[in-house]
Amino acid sequence: LQKRVDELSKLVVDYDNLKKENEFLKGFLEIKQQNKDYNFVDATLISRDMGDSGYSFTINKGSVNGISNHDPVITSSGLVGYVTEVGPSYAKVTTLLSKNIKVGCLDYRTSDVGIVTGATELSKDGQSYFYNLPRSCTVALNDIIVTAGGGVFPEGLVVGTISHLSSDENQTSITATIDCSADILNVKDVMVITYFEGQGSITK
Repeated sequence: LQKRVDELSKLVVDYDNLKKENEFLKGFLEIKQQNKDYNFVDATLISRDMGDSGYSFTINKGSVNGISNHDPVITSSGLVGYVTEVGPSYAKVTTLLSKNIKVGCLDYRTSDVGIVTGATELSKDGQSYFYNLPRSCTVALNDIIVTAGGGVFPEGLVVGTISHLSSDENQTSITATIDCSADILNVKDVMVITYFEGQGSITK
């Protein structure tokens, strides 16, 4: 009986793993159908830099799998970050929660353009800043923020939604706090976009 219980337990674990894998891949099928030029490599988080306030992490795929520096990293929910170091069988990912990342983005509703970056005071809540917005912009709470495209990131990747708005000391520009769409704090499985149409080198 114990042997049979062990066998059934293994079947349950295998079923759960297959179910999770199926849900994971299903989430990317729609993205692939909408962006037929994308090439993906699936990867799993193997370690996280606990000393980094930007919650960077390492995945189990690298250059032998076609991954290169600056490749975007996503989940089916949205953008996670991009690759900043590559080995043969691993790659390190800098996330949207890092103050070292700068992503050109726009408000999907209004097309107002700004820059998304991380901040230590926001990262623990899975949030980032959307800044460099002109005072004349019409962004609003709950607006969806997406990548503007060009160079490192393809156009239209979901980044997050606006949860707070403020202005600078001189009242000349607007800064928004966004809730990142991808669950960066708890992410385990990701997709790396190794190619997309218009992909180019990183620019200042």
